[in-house]
Parts: sequence; C-alpha cells; structure tokens
Amino acid sequence: MLAAVRSLAGRHPAPVLASFTVVCALAWALVAWLRLPAIARDTLWAEDGRTFLQAAGAHGLLNTLFVPYAGYLHLVPRILAGLVVLLPVDAWAIGMTAGSCLVAGFLAAVVFVCARDIVPWLPARLLVASLTVLAPLAPREVLGNAANVHSLFLWALLWMLLYRPRTQRGAVALGVIALVASFTEIQSLLLLPLLVLRPREPLRWIVRAGLLLGLFVQVVVTLAWPRAHPGNPPVPLLSELYGYLINAVTPLAVPQTSIGPLIAAWGPAVGLVILVALTPAVIFAVMRGRRERRFAVVALVAGSLVCVFVDLTTNPNSFYDYASMTQDELRTVWLMRYGVVPSMMLAATVPIAASLAWERRAQAKRAPAKRAQAKRAPVKRVPGSRAPRRLGSGASLPGALAVSSCLLLAVLLLAQVGPQPTRRSGGPAWQPQVTAARSECIREPELDSVVLRETLGWHVVVDCSRLSPLADPD
Repeated sequence: MLAAVRSLAGRHPAPVLASFTVVCALAWALVAWLRLPAIARDTLWAEDGRTFLQAAGAHGLLNTLFVPYAGYLHLVPRILAGLVVLLPVDAWAIGMTAGSCLVAGFLAAVVFVCARDIVPWLPARLLVASLTVLAPLAPREVLGNAANVHSLFLWALLWMLLYRPRTQRGAVALGVIALVASFTEIQSLLLLPLLVLRPREPLRWIVRAGLLLGLFVQVVVTLAWPRAHPGNPPVPLLSELYGYLINAVTPLAVPQTSIGPLIAAWGPAVGLVILVALTPAVIFAVMRGRRERRFAVVALVAGSLVCVFVDLTTNPNSFYDYASMTQDELRTVWLMRYGVVPSMMLAATVPIAASLAWERRAQAKRAPAKRAQAKRAPVKRVPGSRAPRRLGSGASLPGALAVSSCLLLAVLLLAQVGPQPTRRSGGPAWQPQVTAARSECIREPELDSVVLRETLGWHVVVDCSRLSPLADPD
C-alpha cells in the first residue's frame, strides 16, 4: 500500500500534494472545532455579532467588505459574516465558529506547504503547521471566532515570506493569499524585515507584492480613520517581559488552568525554566543550520518578543501590569490573546532544530558511500580552495536533544487537544435566545426587532422579519 502511494506521488506529485493538503486542512479545521466547548461554538464573540454580522445583515456583503473598524480593514471577517447571514438566524453563531475553524485549517495547510524550505522533515513540518490550531492559548480567544482570526493570518504570512515559490502559478496563488491576509491583519507590518531574505528572487516578489499592496491600503485607512487610543497608562517594561513569560512561554508546558497557581507560587521562574529548556534547540539551529534556517530561527525568536511588546504598548491596560500584581492576583492571572502567535513562533524553533538534526543524520548515513565514490573518482583541487568539510555525526547530543524536545512538545500540545476554557465558555448560547426571540416576535406582532446577547455585554439587533418561521434568508 505504501509503495503504491509513493509510486503515485512520484508520477503525479502536484495532485497528490494538493489532495494531501486539502485532507490535512479539513483535519486541522476539525481539531480547531473540537478544542472549543459546545457552548462556545454556539456563542458569538464580541465583534462577530455586533460589528460584522449586524452590518452584513443590514447592508449586505458588498457594502461592508471594505468598511474600516477600529482603524483598519477586516476583510476575512467581513466575508465570513456576509456568508453567514445567508443562513437562518439560528445558525449564525455556529456558522461563524465553523467558518473561522475552516479558515484556521486552511491557514495550517498554507503553513505546511510554505514551511518545506525551513522544515523539510515531514513529521516536524506537520508539527509546525499544527501549531496553527494546537497553540495552547488559542481556544481562549483566537480559535473559532472571526474577530481574532487575523492573528492566524499573521502566523501564516510569516511562513509565506520565508518560502521560495517553485512556479509562477504557485507564487501568484500565495500573492493573492498575502493580499487577503494583509487586508485582514495590519500587524503584517511587523513582517517587513523578512523582505531582506533573498531579495533577488523574482517569484518571491510576487508574494511580497500582495503583502505590500494590502499594507499600503491598510496604512491609508488607518491614517484616514485612526484607531482611538484607550487612554490607559502604558504597561511598564518589566510587566511586558513578565507578560511574555506568562502568555508566550509558560503555556507551552503548563495547562491554561494551572498557569495562575504556578505563577503565584513560583513567579517568573516557571517561564524562565521553560525558556532555558528551549534554548539548546535555538542554539543548535543557529549554529548548524544553513542561511535560511538561521534567518528563520532568529526571526521567530525576535518576532515572538516584538509582537508581545508592540501589542502591549498599543493596547495598554491595568490587567497587563503583571509585575505589580499580588500573589492572589497572579493566581487568577489574566491570559491575553497577544501571547498566542508569539507562543507559536517560539515553539516552531523546536521542530526546526529537530528537522535539521534529522537531515544531518541522513547525510551522515550517506557519507561513507560518498567517500567511497570520491576515492574511486578523485576530484582535482583548485589551488587556494578549501577542502570540503566533513559532516559531523547526526547522532550528536544537540541533535538528539532537538529531536527529543520536538517529541516532548508534540506530546504537550496533544495533551491539550480536547475542549479548553475559553472566554465564551459561559455563553450566552445563541440558539436558545433565537428560539425565545422568535416566540416574542410572534406573540407581539408590533415588534420590529429584538435584542440578542453575546459576550462582553454586547448585543445584536435582529429584525423580527428574519425570525419568522416563513422567512427566507437573504
């Protein structure tokens, strides 16, 4: 069976890869769905209802597609809302959750394809792509809602900019995705330093053109309709560093419900120990990897820090002042969504190192045959040139530690695959409200609309005409 699959892949690599990627995307979407409790799937989160669905229901998809909100464009959430309002009102919350999970699965597939240059070893590359839906804190506020799906676009864009397209068609496809992503996530600006990688490769610039065009429009929008500053005092630098340890580092090894008690008991030591445990993989990849791999690891580590600092600087609030919290306050510490992508970035360094170790091991196994071949056909040395460097053993201690760390990371992530606590776990569930509202509209025919609740105390105004048993969705 395996031989037949390999033979088919050898004869038709593109269709086989495409089929495999689609299957994986659906599987990752299912994982994202399963990580959310049942009540969270049927609960609208924040802007999903009040901003995106309500606008799409009142004005239609085309009239809301490029309407700014909070200082920038949200193209994908607008598209999702425009499609979901075509469903019966009962299905709006489930529809937004399912659509957002499908987007997450699709982006995981994009990461899988684009990580091949940096992470060629298949198991490690699958782990990198799976971080899109397996990041420990992702269910809390990022997975399954359209308002925060932009974070996953930032993660996918990073890998798209590290990737070297093989064909013009592939580059154009990625360029379109980059355009859509940058129309959705203004923080893509943080990825501009990645453009220095291989600047003379034309196919890369097709992808980059999509990113740059979208960012140009985003900057124009945010200058014309600037986001209001919250007016809160800035978060101290020490609290930003502590927040990085709590939200980006600690969740990689500690379940969400245990983070507060552990931090209250041991303070920053928890995150520092985990960070030290990740350091050998980073050093190994930087010291032994080729240029692109070293560049990727440095970019991931630096990006994980920069993202947290930028988000906390632009969105200050008192519950991010971790360094000033008492032990009791730390026990119920506020976990922020701004740590999700940085956590992914930091975690990705481990499978990168493991892939490098596996690659060096395979090269070491082939080395004796190459040396024997070289003896049979000696190569003339050019005066002044260096002798080829012999590859070290792939079974080196750093390499073995990298592979072991990758396996441990996979186990820690899989241990949290099941439903996780979210900010929607307390409801209010959508479908029971719709049922009650429909009865109210029938009971009181003079009513034009009803108010349905969602999270954060926000609400959605729905016309009674949409709730009529005979109403057709728009």
